[in-house]
Amino acid sequence: MKLVVYGPEKRLGAWLEDGSVVDLNHAYASQLESKGEPHAYIKADAEVPCCLQAFIEEGEAGLKAAKKAVEYAKKVKVGLGGLELIHNDVKIYAPLPSTATRIAMAGANFYDHSADVSKMMGRPTTIEEIKKQVAAGTYNAWGFWKQARNVVDPDAKVPYPARTQRLDYEVEIGAVIGKKGKDIEERDGESYIYGYTIVNDLSIRDGPRTGGPDGFFFAKNFDGCAPMGPFIVTKDEIDDAYKLKLKQTVNGKVRQNGTMENMIRKYPWWISWLSKDMFLYPGDIICGGTCSGTALDTSPVLDGRTKPDNFLKVGDVLEATVPGIGSLKITIVEK
Repeated sequence: MKLVVYGPEKRLGAWLEDGSVVDLNHAYASQLESKGEPHAYIKADAEVPCCLQAFIEEGEAGLKAAKKAVEYAKKVKVGLGGLELIHNDVKIYAPLPSTATRIAMAGANFYDHSADVSKMMGRPTTIEEIKKQVAAGTYNAWGFWKQARNVVDPDAKVPYPARTQRLDYEVEIGAVIGKKGKDIEERDGESYIYGYTIVNDLSIRDGPRTGGPDGFFFAKNFDGCAPMGPFIVTKDEIDDAYKLKLKQTVNGKVRQNGTMENMIRKYPWWISWLSKDMFLYPGDIICGGTCSGTALDTSPVLDGRTKPDNFLKVGDVLEATVPGIGSLKITIVEK
C-alpha cells in the first residue's frame, strides 16, 4: 500500500494507481457502518486512525483493516450519508509520521559514492579496498541526524541557504520503523521495518571535508534540507529493497543513477547499531545513504575548494526517483 498524507486536513490516505486517494479512516468507518456495526466511527478511529503516526503504531492489524477499506471504497466510491471516500486532485504532503520522528542518516554507506569521494579528496580508495575493510571490520560506521522540522513536502520550494555557495543533493531511501525496540539483534532488524520512502539529503558542501563553514550540524540541518515523499510504501509491496534503483535529475539531466545493490551495510545493521542503549520508535526513519553522482563526488578540488559547476543553483528543479516508491520533485529558490 502507498500511504499518503493529503490535504487540507492532512489526513491519512492510500494512493491509487489512477492518482486518486482513498481516505482510509472514512472508508473503514463506512464499511463497518454498512455491516451494521455499532459505533462504527469510534471503532474506525481506533483501528484505522486518520493520523499517519497512530496508524503506523497499529501495525499489521491496521494494515489488514485498511486493505479491506480500500477494496470497499473502490466498489462504492461514496459511503453512507454521502461521504466521499475517494478524492482527486488533492495536495500531497510529506509522509512524516510526527515532528517527534527521528531521522537517522547513514554516512558513506555506498561503495561507489564512498570510492568517488575518496578519489575527489586526493586519497583514492577503490571499491575492492573498501570491501576488504568492511570484511575486516575496519570500515568505520558514522552518520548524523536530520531534524524532523526541516522536512518539506513534494513539490516544495526550498530556499537556498545563506551559509553556502555549494549546495548538494543525495537521493536516499528511508526505512520507516514500525515497532518499538532497543538492543535489537541484526538478524531481527528486517522485522522492524514498516515501509520505505524517498528522502533527498540536501547538504552544504563549502569545505573540502564536506562540511559547511559553521560545522557539520549546520551543513546537514537547515530549512528544507530534507524533502520527503511522496509516499510511504509498505514493506509487503517491495520484493527486495536492496535491488531498487536510485535516480536523481537536475533540470531533467541525470546526475545520480545507481542501485541499492551498492549499499555497504543494510538496514538491519543500522537498526542494530542505532538501537544499542536507545529505543527506536514507530515512525522513526533510517536513511541508508546515497549512490555516486552527487555534486561533491563529481567535483575536483582546486586550491582547497571544490569546483562549483555541479552544485545546485537558484532555479534548479530536482527530481529524485525510486521505481516502486515514487518520484520526489522540488525547486531551489532564493532565500
